[in-house]
Order: sequence, then C-alpha cells, then structure tokens
Amino acid sequence: MKKTILKIGLIFCLFAGTGWAAEDVARSYGPVQHNENLYGIASKYRQKGVTIPQLMMAIFERNPDAFDQQNINRLKVGSMLEIPELKVAARINPKKAYAQATIHIDTFEKEVRAVKVERGELKPLSTRPRDPDLAPLVLITQLNLKQVEEIKQELEQEQVERESAVVTQATGLPEPSASTTKKRETPKPPLFNFSYDIAYINDDNVRLAQDDDDIREDSIISASIKARGGKSLDSYTIWNYGGSVTYNQFETFDGLNHYEVEANTRYRFALSSGFTSPIYTLGARLTGLEFDSEMRDSTIISLSAELTKWLTNTLNMTTGIGFKTRESKSETYDTEEIRFFVNLDTNLSKTDLIYTTFTYITGDTVSSATPTLDIINVSDSIEADDAFGGVDSNQFAYRIDSETFVVTVGYNKIYSPDLSFDFSVRLVDTEAKDDSSIGYDRTIFRASLLGRF
Repeated sequence: MKKTILKIGLIFCLFAGTGWAAEDVARSYGPVQHNENLYGIASKYRQKGVTIPQLMMAIFERNPDAFDQQNINRLKVGSMLEIPELKVAARINPKKAYAQATIHIDTFEKEVRAVKVERGELKPLSTRPRDPDLAPLVLITQLNLKQVEEIKQELEQEQVERESAVVTQATGLPEPSASTTKKRETPKPPLFNFSYDIAYINDDNVRLAQDDDDIREDSIISASIKARGGKSLDSYTIWNYGGSVTYNQFETFDGLNHYEVEANTRYRFALSSGFTSPIYTLGARLTGLEFDSEMRDSTIISLSAELTKWLTNTLNMTTGIGFKTRESKSETYDTEEIRFFVNLDTNLSKTDLIYTTFTYITGDTVSSATPTLDIINVSDSIEADDAFGGVDSNQFAYRIDSETFVVTVGYNKIYSPDLSFDFSVRLVDTEAKDDSSIGYDRTIFRASLLGRF
C-alpha cells in the first residue's frame, strides 16, 4: 500500500511547482526511522521549481550506501542522509527522474507481489491438481484481468488529473475544488472467489489390488466447484478459508461413484518480506464422502504444515508433513496415515509450468481383492466389498499397515487469467510393512480444465 501511494504521489508531483521555502544548502537528515521512506523525506525539502522525483533521485545518488540493493524503496533504518542542494536536484531532468523512480518502484513491487502470491493475498489464477490428499496448493502467475482493467482505469484517471494540473499551471486557472472533483470508489473484494475443475481421469488399478486377476481399470469424470476467501491479519500473515463440492462418476464400477464435500482453512505467515523468504502454512480440512458403496462413506480430518520458498526466480519449492484420519461406516476403512512431501514448480514461461511432487506415506491402506492366506495374515481388518460383488463373488476389502511412494509429474498451460489446462501422471508403489510381497502398483493419468467465474 505504501508503495502504491508513493507511485501515485510521484505522478501528481512530476510537474509540481510549489513547496516550502528553504535555504539552498546541503544538510544532514537522520537517523532514518522505521516508518519513514524516501518520498516522505524528499517532501520535507521540496521547493518551488524542484519536483519530488528530482529530489528523491538526487538524495539517492548522494547516499548510495543508505539503500539496500540500490533501490530507493529499501532505505536502511538508522541511516544518516546528506540532502543535496536544490540546485543539484534541479539539474536532473524531471521526466528522467520520474522514469527512474518508477523503475525502482516497479522492481520493488514485483518482489512484494511475489510474496503476496505465496501468502494467498492475490486472487488465484489456477489450481493445478496434485495428490488429492495434500492440502491444496495455489499458483498465481499474473493479476486477474478484471484487476488489470481496474488498474488501467485508475492510471487513465490519474493521467487526466495530471494533464489538468499542467494546464492549470500554464493558464493560471484555479484547480477544481474537492467538492467538484469526483472521487473514485474502490469496490470491496468479494467474500469468496469461485473456481471450477473438470477432469478426465484414468486409473489402471482402482481396486489397489496386487494380482492381475484382481486388478481393474476404470475411467472417471470429476467435477468440482470451489470457494476460497481470505483475510490479511497483518503485513506478514493471512488467514484463508474455503470449501468445495466434488462429484466423481466412474465409467464401470458404479459403487465407487461418490460426492465429496470439504471445508478448509489455512494460516499463512512469513517472517520477512524478501522474495526468497520462506512462507509457512498451517492447514486443516474436514471432508465428507458419500459413496454408492455405503461401507466407504466417511468423514476425514486432515492437518498439515508446509514451507514454501523460491529457490530461484523460476523454481519454487514446497515441502511439508500431513496427518489424516478417516472414520467410516466400515471398520476396514477406518484409517490413519502420515505423509511427507516435496513439490517443485518450474516456470518455463508466463503461461507454461511443469511440476513434480515426491510423496512418502506411512500408515493404513485399503485394497480390494480375492483374499489369499498371505493377505489374511497381514490384514488388520477384512470385510466383504459390496462395490465389487461382495461375498457372492468372493471379493473383500482389507486394511494393511503399509509404506507408499508416489511421484507426480504434471504440466500446466495458462490460456487466460481465468482458464488453464493441466495434465499429470502419478505413479504409486505400495508395500505392506509386515510382508513386502504384499503390495500393488498404480498409474493415474489426469487431464483437467481449470477456471474461475
């Protein structure tokens, strides 16, 4: 906000010609306080015939060691500044001074925007599907088109007002009074932002079975509507909240058709505003599942802790730990698990991104198959599986204590700020802890159309 005010102030002051009288001599200022910036300091010394951008750049050139990363927005607290003579500032071309100051501001704001993106303060462009049991991760690569249009309108209005000020200066006509100047009202942000996810999924082992005779492949159409909101608690903290409704339709096995209703919340915070500063997230989700196969109806509670950090200007890493507990109508589907994951996002361009997620899961896994003696021996619970024929077909669901390794690789293509396409492949390998010969492999392909409205 301070940087936006500073930028607007520069526009209005480019051609400013009035100010406080002051003796034209060099002087010292400081030490700089925590809540001060170069714009405010320059405003104290401006005189007629010298613009604030001219004086800002003159102070910057005279005191290069007082600014981190050679940026006027990174004035060091505690610095002593030498304020140059006004005639020195007057030698700088006003338009050049304004252009240079704008470049400094734009550079700084890009870094600030990147941090806001990670905290979730900007509206999401698209959400790319990853492991569905992970807390949802959001990437924002550019502003919403509506936001861009609003910014353009504001800049156009500022240009009109600036040109009006120039005409007033040239003609001597009085400036319009506050009562006759129309003030733009900033619309309040909506309570929620809504998005959708329509996906085609192919799963080559929907039963999570081991033997070829039990393995079944199926295709799924998944449709979700999501709502997401947030509130900034302070400069480094934001609270997000939201929910979603999803329906999954299986082509072959109707018993696996189900609804998902979810409510989630996340508390995100940073310890500093640097571009590479890590962002910490604590999340919680409550999910209800209702299947055509009644034994699978469940309530799931998920907790997670994450760390997100830019490794380079194109490579972003998120790592974390999650805990999930599931309570179902069937004892076999009462499960608990802990997972660890690392996700890497690589921006190939403004519209193209690839991502890779590595996940390790330890805890309960439920598979479905014709039971063997080995399966019965390692199972913690076993029941007839009504989705695949039950007792009549000798098909049972069984729960085992297992280790699972998952690798997900995906590509996301952005067509507009409100629409993107995503394709991912997930490879899953699971083994029972008590018997490594019991386990399964699974490959899942997913193609999604993601958007918002």
